[in-house]
Amino acid sequence: MRCEAKALAAELAALVDVLVPGDEAFPPASEVGVQAKLADRWTLMQGEGSVRALADALAAAGGPLARLDGDGRTAVLTRVERERPDDFLLVRNIVYLSYYESPAVHEAIRAMGFTYHATPLPTGYDVGRFDAASDTPRHGRGAFVPTDDVRRVDLSKLDFLGGDHA
Repeated sequence: MRCEAKALAAELAALVDVLVPGDEAFPPASEVGVQAKLADRWTLMQGEGSVRALADALAAAGGPLARLDGDGRTAVLTRVERERPDDFLLVRNIVYLSYYESPAVHEAIRAMGFTYHATPLPTGYDVGRFDAASDTPRHGRGAFVPTDDVRRVDLSKLDFLGGDHA
C-alpha cells in the first residue's frame, strides 16, 4: 500500500508540473504542494476512489506520467484533454486555482514589483479618492433613485419565468 501511495503521489506531482512547470521566477506546481490540493479537491468533487481512477485514466492515455519525459507527459495530457474534456477542465481549474493560492507564488508575484494582497480585505487596494470632476460618468445612462422612491418591477408579463409571478 505504501508503494501505491508513493506512486500515486508521484503521478499527481508529474501531472501538476505539466500544467504549471514553473520558471526562473515561479516555482513548479509540485514544489508548492498543488498535488495534495488536487487530490483533496478531486476527491471532494468526484468521490472516494476518484484519484486512483484519475491515475488510471492517465495510464490509459499513455502514462503513467511519472515515467515519461516532458514531451511524453504533454502527449498524454493532450489525449486526456481530447477524450475527457470535462475531467481535464476540472483538473486544470483545480491546479491553477490551487497554485495561485500558494504563499510562495504570492511572493513571486510581489518580487516582480506588483502589489499583491492574497486577501484584499481588510487592507484592500489603493484606488485613490473619488474626484467628481473626472470620475463621474458622462454617458448619460441611468439615474439615481432615492430609496423611498424605489418600486417593485412587475414580473407577471415575463413568460420566460414560467408563469404568474404577480
